[in-house]
Amino acid sequence: MKVSLAFILLLILQISFSLITGEEKEPRTRDVQFYEKHYNVQIKGVKPIEEYSDPDQYFTAIARQVGIPQLAFKAVEEKFGWKQSEEFYLNAMVKGSSIEDDWGVMVVRFSKKVAEQIRKDKAVGKPIPKEIAKNAMEMKFVVIDYDGNISFPQEKKNSLKEEKPKPEEPK
Repeated sequence: MKVSLAFILLLILQISFSLITGEEKEPRTRDVQFYEKHYNVQIKGVKPIEEYSDPDQYFTAIARQVGIPQLAFKAVEEKFGWKQSEEFYLNAMVKGSSIEDDWGVMVVRFSKKVAEQIRKDKAVGKPIPKEIAKNAMEMKFVVIDYDGNISFPQEKKNSLKEEKPKPEEPK
């Protein structure tokens, strides 16, 4: 009984001390306030994450306001020479997380010329060869952590498909 009473008194003291000193808990990454404080920007029009049918919609709305797609576009331009031009169109798809401290951005580069040809062929009912559809776009995955560090994760190669030596034919 004495132990539980002491525990309750200690808990009350701790809560009182928190209220007196004005200590607040740090916002979680699921809260807009976290991003406002971290990126030092005012974020407008973003609803609480629970109000979105898909959490990626929430993170995308925040990412746009803090400039994450622009950072990804700059990164692929510097590393791969990709940029928006008369010939190519760039698009970014953002993945955020309430547990990871980074943004995942899939940057897609579309060939405007090939995309237009595919549209024309599709409009007249002409089949689109797989090779042409495959050449219409390229993708690069960019990871941007909350401190602005950028990396490009490499796809893991399937080592199980290594070529086996062919058996020698009998003489």
